[in-house]
Amino acid sequence: MEAVRTAGDRLDVFHQAGMVSLPPSRSPILSFLEPVLHAVRRPKAGYLFHPKLWVLRYTAVDTEDVHMRLLVPSRNLTADRSWDLCLQLDGWIGPKANTQNKPLVELIRALPGMSLATLPMERLARLEGLADDLRRTDWELPEYVDEISFDVLGRGKRLADDFFVGDNHVVISPFCTETGLATVTGGRSATVISRQETLDALPPVTLAEHRAFVLDPLTSEVENRGEGAAPTATGLTGLHAKCYVLTYNRRAWIRVGSPNATEAAFGGNVEILVSLVGSAAKLGVARLTAEDGGLRSILSEHSPQPAVEDDDIAQSLDHLLIDLASQPFIATVKPDGERYRVELDGPDTGAASEATRLTVGLVTVPELSAEIPVGETVRATFSPLEIDDICAFVVITAVVGDVRASAVVLAELIGAPADRLDEIVARQVNSPEKFLRFLALLLGMGQPAWALGADQNGEGSPSAGSSFEAPGLLELLMRALVEHPDRLDDLARLVGKLRVSTNEPSVLPPGFAEIWDVVDAVRREDAA
Repeated sequence: MEAVRTAGDRLDVFHQAGMVSLPPSRSPILSFLEPVLHAVRRPKAGYLFHPKLWVLRYTAVDTEDVHMRLLVPSRNLTADRSWDLCLQLDGWIGPKANTQNKPLVELIRALPGMSLATLPMERLARLEGLADDLRRTDWELPEYVDEISFDVLGRGKRLADDFFVGDNHVVISPFCTETGLATVTGGRSATVISRQETLDALPPVTLAEHRAFVLDPLTSEVENRGEGAAPTATGLTGLHAKCYVLTYNRRAWIRVGSPNATEAAFGGNVEILVSLVGSAAKLGVARLTAEDGGLRSILSEHSPQPAVEDDDIAQSLDHLLIDLASQPFIATVKPDGERYRVELDGPDTGAASEATRLTVGLVTVPELSAEIPVGETVRATFSPLEIDDICAFVVITAVVGDVRASAVVLAELIGAPADRLDEIVARQVNSPEKFLRFLALLLGMGQPAWALGADQNGEGSPSAGSSFEAPGLLELLMRALVEHPDRLDDLARLVGKLRVSTNEPSVLPPGFAEIWDVVDAVRREDAA
């Protein structure tokens, strides 16, 4: 929790509204992600905000040199174990603007305006600083690449007419459509690597124009779980990578990024593509699908199977949730005796069909979900709640028959206790052993000798508290005071919480208070 809270002050994640899935647990750690996530509205009806991009800035502690890193993966932030691609570029800030970065800079600067909620000023300022550094970044080119370019789709600028014109096309895309393939191949014959069900859904005349492959089923290790249980894939399984390769006049273009070979990707989605250009011979693209090549060894030629019909109900529910999540939700917190209640107000549900059953609830207390009649506005009250049950994340579930879809929405949280997140941490630190482990992690020490009285399951032995009085703790706290005072700010909030709690004598190890009072006095004096 402390790690997430610390990183949350330096991290912003922009995502398509309505495309956050229900987490597997109701851990209070989710509350620490509330300031990090920013839902983005559709670019236009029927299309999605779909780019995969990380822009990272590292600052050296001693020299304050700034190092930039760009990651362009094909994968989403999920636990999916598909075959994926990721491009990593590293660079340094130069004295003047690098015009090739302009599409990236424009996208970063456009994100706050595309978001549903208004970002706090400190986050806007940090994002603008990141964009300014990105504007002046010079990238270290990968081996044999002598040119690189960036293209952002769905922001009003069209790709050049000759963008996909070339020879020897290789298309790697988990989803393909007839029109999309025609776009990315320039109308030429190509080697197409996709999913079985995707290729089966293409018209036979389209498939006949290309050499089609799927991942060999043997690329995934399968574990037999015994009689009556379905086999489980233990390795990578399925395809999610997106890559478009072509050659022209002894040059090769390798394009990686987020768009699939579909009309949606090139007709309205917000996507990102990075083009790496170099000598076709040196980049080795001719061997990409050679019979004795590494990629070819994990592929099988496509053998047509009966096409699986699209689940229109599931798709309609997904779009319904995106449309609902793209509208404001407000969660108002009010006292309810010694506990709390949350009053939720949301959009009108008139877009749902009469056969749809809608429910809403807080992620932290799923048992308190409320049904919303179709055609009415979202309005529900959840109580009684403990302080660590209060959460801005709301789960919407839509059901038609046997088909179910869910999405998580970040509501605007009003009236929550100011010390809510500190209280959540304090409630987890409920023994001297856990306090010592928290202290060790906070000081960046992992598990030092004086905190090893706790076992791997988080339960401490009876002697763990007494091991606290090992030499060196005061020195460690003083070093943190000099090198990482912000960490002691976090510790001060926790100690303050524990001291007002009736459990203080059993949570703070004996003797800690005396040492802490000395360190805290210096910390407060330095802060003043």
